[in-house]
Amino acid sequence: MKRIVFTGGGTAGHVTPNIALIPSLKDAGYDICYIGSYDGIEKKLITDLGITYYGIDTGKLRRYKSLKNLSDPFHVIHGYSESASLMKKS
Repeated sequence: MKRIVFTGGGTAGHVTPNIALIPSLKDAGYDICYIGSYDGIEKKLITDLGITYYGIDTGKLRRYKSLKNLSDPFHVIHGYSESASLMKKS
């Protein structure tokens, strides 16, 4: 079976275009899964559709001074590693 992996998060604005595509892709025979943050808004939107959802570690781009800016690159690197591992399993 052909598989499509969607990703996106942060705001519903990144997720809703994916949601619009999912029904027609499922009808065309694709197996669909979604990769997003552990607890972002995308998780509820996607799981409500019955789509397999995988959460990964994520960072945030802040345009202001914050100590979290120092740790976020490590979250992004870890999330990249998690997503690469998920893609290999698929």
